[in-house]
Amino acid sequence: MSTTTRVSDATGRITLRRRQGRRRRWLVITLTAVVVALLAGAGWLVLGSEVWGVRTVEVTGNTLVNADDVRRLAEVPAGRPLVRVDLDAVATRVAGLPPVRAVQVARVWPNTISIQITERTPLYAIETPGGYWIADEQGVVFRSASDPGDLMVASVPSGDARVIRDLGTVLGALPAGLRGKVQRLSADSADSIVLHLSGGTRIVWGSAEESALKAQVVVPLLKQDGTVFDVSAPSNPTVR
Repeated sequence: MSTTTRVSDATGRITLRRRQGRRRRWLVITLTAVVVALLAGAGWLVLGSEVWGVRTVEVTGNTLVNADDVRRLAEVPAGRPLVRVDLDAVATRVAGLPPVRAVQVARVWPNTISIQITERTPLYAIETPGGYWIADEQGVVFRSASDPGDLMVASVPSGDARVIRDLGTVLGALPAGLRGKVQRLSADSADSIVLHLSGGTRIVWGSAEESALKAQVVVPLLKQDGTVFDVSAPSNPTVR
């Protein structure tokens, strides 16, 4: 084979490789453009399109609060893409409803925002001139009523929010058996909480401090004869 033929063959192979390289580069560029376009389309579909936008705000767990009130307070715009809904902000707004103790907000694809509510449980009623305030075990007043129903009634003449919360602390510390015997509560101040049982028996509780210890002390103390059981100083209880 002549030198001219060998040079010609080498030149042909180089030209072929160059063409193949150009094709590969164009293929890579084309595939990259397609992937970018698909990602851009998917991003728009999720972030900017109403295809995955809010169509339903589902409220569950509510009995004391109206579902429409929850939706109104949640302020979730119809059509807003689910991924752009600030779930924490929605939960914070809904938690502002007094009967709501806890709230969980979630995205349910493709078109629903779920709001699950845990409501406060009534524990006692506070007498007021116009009716009753209903409070839970944390001493949080969350609604009013004209009648206390079966709830234990508390007398707090001052209406002091701290005293009302302290009553919740005291009741929460009581064993279930003892709590069931308490007919009413009274507290002229934060340091003068009294539990009234049937037959005129009274438990002088004092303040809400050391309520867990006072609950332990008072149970065996009630087995003694007497009508007034004073555990305001739990290390030195008295009976008379």
